[in-house]
Amino acid sequence: MEKIALQYIAGFFDGEGSIGIYYRQKTKDGFHFRTQLTNNKNRDMEKLMTYLMNKFGGNLSEQVTLSGNIKYNWQLNSDKAAYFLKQIEPYLISKKDQAVIAIKWQGQRPPRIRDKRGRIRVKRKRTVDFDIKVSRLVKALKYEDVNTVLEKQKDLKEVATELLSLVVIKGE
Repeated sequence: MEKIALQYIAGFFDGEGSIGIYYRQKTKDGFHFRTQLTNNKNRDMEKLMTYLMNKFGGNLSEQVTLSGNIKYNWQLNSDKAAYFLKQIEPYLISKKDQAVIAIKWQGQRPPRIRDKRGRIRVKRKRTVDFDIKVSRLVKALKYEDVNTVLEKQKDLKEVATELLSLVVIKGE
């Protein structure tokens, strides 16, 4: 397969992708980081999704839309998602702040600790509180820029300062 430019992938992801830090409600074992790219199934999209799957890994599935059409859904989790975003981050526009925060959040996470039965141990409350704020920040950045979000949600300023140490934040 021919090589697809990272600039193209970043532009496509800016428009059709998503970045999220989500609580694992079902298993209650903390937060996880996921990127997702979804688009209608067609010949060109099959080439792109296959290329992304081969280059970055993850999971590719087909889903039926409400209108009965088929769409592709490509997902990456944790370190694979961070690696993917690191590759395209220089070319992102609308999802750039989300990407930077998610990459830094994933990079600072402690290794998962499992108990004797193989279950992930619950984190200290401080870490859970931090993860909740990061999740809120990433979600808010879908709609507004980082300075606007921090002006409205001042309790997220400490989290943003820690994760975005290179970004100038208003009000400081």
